[in-house]
Amino acid sequence: MTAPMSVTLVITAYNAQDFIMRAVNSALEQTRKPLEIVVVDDCSTDSTADLLRRVARAHDIIRVVSTPANGGPSVARNTGLAVARGDWVAFLDGDDAFAPNRLEVLMARAAQDDCDAVADDLGYYDAMAGQVTGRAMGAGQVPLQTISLRDYVYHNRAGGTGFDWGLLKPMFRRAFLAAHALQYDPLVRHGEDFLLVVSFLLAGGRLCLIDQPTYLYTQRQGSVSGRASGMSRTVIAYRDMRDMALALARDPRISNDPVLVDLLRQRAEGLQRLDDSHFVSVALRAGAVGAIMRRAMDRPAFLPAMMRQVGAALRRRLCHS
Repeated sequence: MTAPMSVTLVITAYNAQDFIMRAVNSALEQTRKPLEIVVVDDCSTDSTADLLRRVARAHDIIRVVSTPANGGPSVARNTGLAVARGDWVAFLDGDDAFAPNRLEVLMARAAQDDCDAVADDLGYYDAMAGQVTGRAMGAGQVPLQTISLRDYVYHNRAGGTGFDWGLLKPMFRRAFLAAHALQYDPLVRHGEDFLLVVSFLLAGGRLCLIDQPTYLYTQRQGSVSGRASGMSRTVIAYRDMRDMALALARDPRISNDPVLVDLLRQRAEGLQRLDDSHFVSVALRAGAVGAIMRRAMDRPAFLPAMMRQVGAALRRRLCHS
């Protein structure tokens, strides 16, 4: 009789003392128990490491490892991947959580369709309200066929073209990653999930999705409470991700596919729009009109988007006055 496939669950944390136990407890409460829970402390300067050592003493299933220096999410995940022993490896950010049945439903899909990676829809978590408030894609909107590279990049165009699949957190077959020498790029701190999945698909990996929101993603701004989360560590770095998309479009494995090149350029343009919008928002709050004008002079394409955003801000102000 074939032994069931095992899962290593890797949790990464940096200065997470106020919320890391939510992530750890969600791992401990899985209906399908992982082989091990590897928690990677990325050189925290608060009490995170002490908390993790205490919980590891209470649960044999937990191992705590540390990075040699703070390296960001890619380095931390690679550190966990390097010591993982399970047939599969699932990643969890320290400010997020798993629904209790996440590993169970992911493994069921993996067994059903011989996948090399499985991901699910995201459930949005409002930390200040303490509740899940909705889904990223929505019921019935998750494609159930194996995802191609074109499918994946199409759903990563950014800039108002729908939910960005780069936020998905696949569980990977560890042997496939090892066979193709795949890991997170240690130099990439933003958009690292997107880059790994693109590399995975270029290597011939089979990516499957399930129509359930079992990864609970902490929102930067709660959709119910309307308040900023004290947990989410999401960092806005649109320009870095734009440059990555343009670099991928020049990759020899992609550059001879005009459809993929066009989709990556659309992604770059969408990320540029998001960067412009974020820049204007920050500059308006700071009263830095000169900075807005300098960007408009340096990049004329910025001006129409800036005028629309300033107009919308003025209309909101008038409506609330």
